[in-house]
Order: sequence, then C-alpha cells, then structure tokens
Amino acid sequence: MEESKRSELEQGSIGTILIKYAAPSVISMLFFGLQSLIDGIVVGNYIGDKALGGINIILPLFSVLMVVSLTVGIGCQTVVGHGLGANDIPKAQKAMTTGFWALTAISIVCSGLLWLFAEPFIRLLGANDVLMPYSVGYFKGLVPFLLPVSLCFYSDLMLKAMGRPIASTVIMSLVVVLNIILSLIFVIYFDMGTMGASLATSCAFTIGLFVSGRFTFDPKQTISMLKGKFCRRILFRAMYNGSSEGVSELSSAISILIINNTMIKMAGAEGVSTYTVISYINFIGILIFIGISDGLIPVMSYNYGARNYSRLLGMTKFVARINLIIGVLIFLFLHFFGNLAIDIFLNKDSSRVMSMAQSGLRIFSFVFLVNGLNILITSFFTSIGNALGSIVVAMLRGVVFIALGIMILPPLLGEQGVWLTIASAEFLTFVVAAILFASTIKRLKKKEE
Repeated sequence: MEESKRSELEQGSIGTILIKYAAPSVISMLFFGLQSLIDGIVVGNYIGDKALGGINIILPLFSVLMVVSLTVGIGCQTVVGHGLGANDIPKAQKAMTTGFWALTAISIVCSGLLWLFAEPFIRLLGANDVLMPYSVGYFKGLVPFLLPVSLCFYSDLMLKAMGRPIASTVIMSLVVVLNIILSLIFVIYFDMGTMGASLATSCAFTIGLFVSGRFTFDPKQTISMLKGKFCRRILFRAMYNGSSEGVSELSSAISILIINNTMIKMAGAEGVSTYTVISYINFIGILIFIGISDGLIPVMSYNYGARNYSRLLGMTKFVARINLIIGVLIFLFLHFFGNLAIDIFLNKDSSRVMSMAQSGLRIFSFVFLVNGLNILITSFFTSIGNALGSIVVAMLRGVVFIALGIMILPPLLGEQGVWLTIASAEFLTFVVAAILFASTIKRLKKKEE
C-alpha cells in the first residue's frame, strides 16, 4: 500500500475518511437498493404479487450460499487489512489468494448440487403449488452463475481492501445499472418471467467480475488475486473472522424462513407477498447502514492492525451518531408516509396485500431506530477479529428473539404480532450489543495505556 494511503488511514480526519470510504460504499449499496426496487416493481406489476412471494420463498436458500461467501470474503478482507496495517504484505497476499480459491471450489460444488436437487430444495423451503413455478424460474436463472456472482462480490471486497473505494463504487454501480436494464428487457420485452429477473442479475455480475478483475488480477499491483499461495491456516483464521458476517446472513435467512412459514399459515400466498413487499422496503433502507459500516471495515481493520485503538474507537462513535440520525429520519418517513413506498410495488388488483402491508409497515418502521447501531457494532466486532461478539449479536437479532417472538406474539395478536416480533428483536438485541460493545471498549483502552 502506498505511503500516502497509509498516512491517510492512520492520521487523516475521520470526516474525510468517512466520505472517501463509506460514501462510495453507501452509493454502491443504494444502487443495489435501486436494483431491488426496480426488480420489485417489474416483477410485482408485470408478473404479479404471487411472483414476489415465489422469489421470497427461495431467498433463504441463496442467503445460505451468501453465508459462505461472506464468511470467506469478509474474513479474508479483514486479514488483508490487518496485514496491510502491520506492513506484512506476504500475509495480505496469501489471504487474498486463499479466499479466491476457496470461493471458486465452494461455488462450483454448490451449483452442481443445487441444479440436481432444485425442486426438493424449493419444496423444503415452503413453496406451495401456487408459488412453485415462480420460485423455480428465479432459481434456474441464478444457480448456473453462482461462481461469477460470488467472485464478483469477492473482487469488490478486495478492491476496498487495496484502498480503491472509488473504483469499487463505479464498477458496482455500473453492474447495477446493467442489471436494471437487462431485467426490463428479459422480463418485459422477452416475457421470461421470474427467470428473466434472476438471469439479468447473473449476467450483470458476470460482466462486473471481468471489469473489477482488471485490478484484482493484475500482478503489477502490490497484492493481486493469483500472486500468492493457498494457505489452509489463513483460510481457517479468515473464516473465523468472517463467521460473524456469515452468521448474520444465515440469521437473516432463518428469520425469513420462519416468517414466511408463519405468514403462509396465517394468510396464504398473499401473506408471503405482504412480507416480501415490506422486505424490499426494509432492504432499501438498511443498505445505507450496511454501506456505511461495511465500507469502513477495511479502515477499522487497518487501524486495529496498526494498534491505533483510540482512532478506531473515535471513528466508531462518530459513525454511530450518523447512523442514529439516519435511522430516525427513515422511521419518520416510513411510519407516516409508508404507503407511498408500498404503492410502487403493487398494482390495483393487489388491494388485500396492499392493505396488509400498510398496516404492518407502521409497526415494522420502528426497527430503523436501532438496527443501524446493531449493524455498526457487528461490523466493528468483525473488523477487530472478535467473531464471537458479532455472532452473538447476529444470532440474537435474526434467530433467538425472532423465534421466541413468533411463538408468543402472533397467536395473541395475529399478523400484527409478526411485525411486532421483528421490531422487538431489534430493540432487545441492541441492549445486549451495547453491553458487549462497552466491554470491548474498556479492553481496548487498557491495551493502549
């Protein structure tokens, strides 16, 4: 890493660092949100609300695959950051190459198995006869491309670790724009249904891999994808560091599975469609927090590797205030004007789903008051290699409190109990996360004394 970049990461103003690293990541995430928004609009209006439900049924399956990708990807990014911060280039190089070969092998194996057992997997996730055709279509447009899609995300993580956040943002933004254009063409013009929506994503990210690979596969760079050797020891360490992000994604998948099954029992396919609409809205809002927090993971891990603990803590507190302000603004908009967001996903024929979504969103909107802080604390733990703390937060937020709430609240309050469960899980998680974070701060302050 160039000396000027090292000086900037260690001594530059926190506001400048936030703009340079977090802002591009937020922009990329908002483009992903725009893509999600367009996909939802296209599928909901041109195929139907049941198509939205069919897509949501299989999301937990691909979330599980993303668990592995994030575990390896974020874990290796953290090790690369620690290596660059300590000026240990061989360590950073081995971590980058190890992650590449691990993801390549995993993606190839998963693609083959999923293609062979497609329908049993989808049935297992809860698809009924109404949703099954939509789920299978989306499934078939994505499974053959798992390798380039996962490597595109990995290449993007490595670009950020190499100190190229602007290049990362430009490339991923172009990928999203291409995804939107292809989605419109495949679904509307070629009438390919849900398969067209997933195929658009696959093609766009495959092209994105080739573009970002011009940097990450370039042997002239300080570190590049194939310059090092595969190292099992580094892989195990990286997977431990990244397990927090993987568990977070797995927890999201489990919560989606739990809520999907609850909604389909209580309100049928329309119940799943309602949850899908709210999930789209949640996804768009939460991407801002993910963009800020994940954009700063390379910076935080670098400063942790360089033993700049006071700077690390100052940066985390600064971002926490920003996330809190953004969360309040999102809450106010969704709580009082959420119908404006719901209307764009559904046509007039989906009046029952629209009514259920409007009622649910007023309760669901409360999650934004604290979920930005929960996401930041998770990323903080990941950046310092404290996988256990991050895993605890992720499991409480996505599994433990969701499962407990689903058992208690829906039987008493019906559909409203589902939304109250999700909101309660976020607030209860924040209490535990804040305690763990305060304890970690004390330990880091003692190290610096």
